[in-house]
Amino acid sequence: MNKFFGILALFAISGLLLPTTVMTTEAASNQDYMLTIAENAKSYIKSKIDKMENSDSRILDLYGQSNAEINKLSVAIDNGDVKSARDLFVSSMSKLKQVSVMLNQLEETKSQDAALPDQSQIIKRYEMNYQKLQQISKKLGANIDFSELESLLSLAKQNDQQGNTEKTKQALDQIALKGLQIYKTLQSVNEQNKIVRAQALAEKYIDRINTLIVKAKTSGLLDYVQRLENTKTQLVSSNNTSEITKNIRIVITINNDIKEINKNNLQQINIDEIRLSQTQRISSELNQLETKAKLLHSDAIESKTALYYVEKALAIIDNIRNNIDEPKHKTDAKIDLVEKLLSKASRILQEST
Repeated sequence: MNKFFGILALFAISGLLLPTTVMTTEAASNQDYMLTIAENAKSYIKSKIDKMENSDSRILDLYGQSNAEINKLSVAIDNGDVKSARDLFVSSMSKLKQVSVMLNQLEETKSQDAALPDQSQIIKRYEMNYQKLQQISKKLGANIDFSELESLLSLAKQNDQQGNTEKTKQALDQIALKGLQIYKTLQSVNEQNKIVRAQALAEKYIDRINTLIVKAKTSGLLDYVQRLENTKTQLVSSNNTSEITKNIRIVITINNDIKEINKNNLQQINIDEIRLSQTQRISSELNQLETKAKLLHSDAIESKTALYYVEKALAIIDNIRNNIDEPKHKTDAKIDLVEKLLSKASRILQEST
């Protein structure tokens, strides 16, 4: 029976426990069953921890938390507290699952370490990394002191040539640690350089913002003025690249918006000027036609036909004036009709004399 529960515990851990499916449902109906699974899972993990050469504090901490929850699970079962028992079961098994994953990772790392190339190859790889770090340091102007790393590399080579494996390993471990420290320092320098460059760019954009504020005020775009003022304040106070970049993008967007608005306004002005020019032309033509019609009107009193044409022409002239914004082709057609009517009236009067 214990072997059976041990197998169940192993499956529970390796599949993250199915605590939300069948396993939980069955455990809820038989709380002693939950405790048995949890205890066997704990024993299984404990046996793996005992085989560790070096104790990992994270693993021991998680295992200790799970152990405490299993003890509380036992108390909850004794008290008949089904909900607490279920929650404690799921939580403790989840922690044991995490421990199991971490143990497996340690085993994999150990296997990988066993398969590492010989120490002379590691030294060569570290020398290449050392050269790369020097190049990066020079490019960033970081002024890193590499003397300690150089000494460690020389020591590792010497020990390797003498066949002192343990001392070579110690030197390589120190090289790895020192190399990591230098790499982190270079990362920090690089980030700081990014911030300096971004702040320099931000300062340039402050001048552009001031120019845009003037343009926005001139165009009456008060909403954009306020947005630009806010962005300017944020740029001045920003100390990280992402925030500076975000605000610069806002400035670029506002600049494009203002350009588009001003372009549309200019186009509208041109359209208005064209309309005004067209209106002036039409008004001038109407005045001339109206003068001609009035002169004909006085002569056409004795000719009903001529009078009809003249009065119709005057009516169309009034219509054109009242609809001066009509499309050009419609207005031109009406003016053409007025000219024809007046021409007919003039011909009739000439023939009657």
